[in-house]
Amino acid sequence: MVVTMMNNMTIATAYDVVVIGGGAAGLSGALTLARSRRSVLVIDSGEPRNAPAAGVHGFLTRDGMNPKALLEVGRAEVRGYGGYIVDGRVTSASRDGDSFTVSLADGRVVSARRLLVTTGLIDELPEVSGLRERWGRDVLHCPYCHGWEVRDQAVGVLGTGPRAVHQALLFRQLTSDLVLFTHTAPQLSEEQAEQLAAREIRVFTGIVDSLEIVDDVLTGVRLRDGTLVARQALAVMPRSVARSGAMASTCSRSLRRGRSPSSSRAVTPSRTGDLSRRSCRSCTSPASAG
Repeated sequence: MVVTMMNNMTIATAYDVVVIGGGAAGLSGALTLARSRRSVLVIDSGEPRNAPAAGVHGFLTRDGMNPKALLEVGRAEVRGYGGYIVDGRVTSASRDGDSFTVSLADGRVVSARRLLVTTGLIDELPEVSGLRERWGRDVLHCPYCHGWEVRDQAVGVLGTGPRAVHQALLFRQLTSDLVLFTHTAPQLSEEQAEQLAAREIRVFTGIVDSLEIVDDVLTGVRLRDGTLVARQALAVMPRSVARSGAMASTCSRSLRRGRSPSSSRAVTPSRTGDLSRRSCRSCTSPASAG
């Protein structure tokens, strides 16, 4: 087996499995494979989806743990069973007979009998001034992941799709001071309006223009007509898509040809990569802030 130096350590250039993406999913896969005495290399670009969050929630035994610290523990566990982890960005992956050739941005090349592509998701946020900068802090997503941290606060729900009312009703369990900003969501039906009224959820129609920030704290939501509504937290429902880029495009073209389960295989994102219709995805989403 050929060996080389990567990140100041001697490792092989041929593996049973190369895992592209070293987040929770990639490390979990690598751990299981390493425990089965498969040679595994994890390549990670260091861009975890939940990087903006202060803590992971709803994860038994790790509730509130910093996302970076969680990955460090995971990396140590993978290495404990003989797995390798390197920092780098994959630029291409292609078939080479019965194996795959994986190229990194810095020119390094490795081969694998199998690929596990776990590059994760990207959250596409609404275009509201100041919103992106607050993501994972006082701009949130899932009531189950981080609703506890904003309990009893003045919370707003930014409507961007047909599930806005559903999201508002979920957050109503956590606070009595709740506002729904219809923003770009569909017009409320009579039944939806009755549901919101029954739960004493106030509704503001019109487009949200910006967030008001004072001393690095969210203090309000300003509508395009100038109305300012005092809020301490804002819930949004982003559109989540599979992480794209040169590597994903190359994988999609090179690896789409199907083979039997016993042959070389790779798991890649779907053609569209659109996962926005799924419900709460993970307690390790970017907005799982403590």
